[in-house]
Amino acid sequence: MSREEQLRKRAKELLAGKEVVMVLGYRAGRRPGTATPAFITRPEDADSLVFDDRCGANLAAYLPRVKHLGKIAVVAKGCDSRSIVTLLKEKQLDRNQLVILGVGCDGVKEQGRLSDSCATCAYPNPVVCDEMVGDKVAERESAADPLAEFEKLAPEERWQALAEEVSRCIRCYACRQVCPNCYCPTCFVDAGSPQWVGKTTAGSDNMMFHLMRAMHMAGRCVECGACSRGCPMGIDLMKFNRKVAKTVKDRFGAVAGLNPDEPPALAAFDPNDKQEFIR
Repeated sequence: MSREEQLRKRAKELLAGKEVVMVLGYRAGRRPGTATPAFITRPEDADSLVFDDRCGANLAAYLPRVKHLGKIAVVAKGCDSRSIVTLLKEKQLDRNQLVILGVGCDGVKEQGRLSDSCATCAYPNPVVCDEMVGDKVAERESAADPLAEFEKLAPEERWQALAEEVSRCIRCYACRQVCPNCYCPTCFVDAGSPQWVGKTTAGSDNMMFHLMRAMHMAGRCVECGACSRGCPMGIDLMKFNRKVAKTVKDRFGAVAGLNPDEPPALAAFDPNDKQEFIR
């Protein structure tokens, strides 16, 4: 039995037995070679579930929006499971209201090649799940450091490189909408009193939005790449996220979404933390 067949069979069992009210997974998209999130509530609809290299959306992003319906089963690859761990640590989900169906991920394909975020993924298998569907996959050899060339630049050159990236931003907020960590009822960019960020696409407004968002991701981003894949302007948003994640790891030894028992990196205090900025 193939992995997809196992997934469909298990989804039918969970729904037919009323163990869950919904199975959150993927179905084929309208355009060839695409897949879209699927919210399955009837056993007979489980035959539409798929899982392959089209399935790039991080399904954890939808859990805070459907958790009020009852117990949810969710298909989770490595990055999805890490995002679920982050949401659990931030008290956004109830572990008892989830059935995590783990799947090994061989990577998401974009235009026939492996997604940049998948090429550097160190956790292709779920870090937490209730049951695995199919076999785990072999971990990929680490690719070259995607920040290596960027970090060789002088500070003013780095700023210029980032400024060129965000100059294309049209402020559609697709990056925010697909991110599992963006669950605030009112985003800082939508706040009106006070207004933290201007709403134009001027260089300063765009840069402030992306820098503030990157800081909000510190210790939380699992580098799933959903933001970059969702950006219609092709902005390398992962450059921001990877840099912040690397800094958090270097300073605090923390990697997002691995241990549900550890407090969030920026919500914990350790007297041994580096504090060289304090004079």
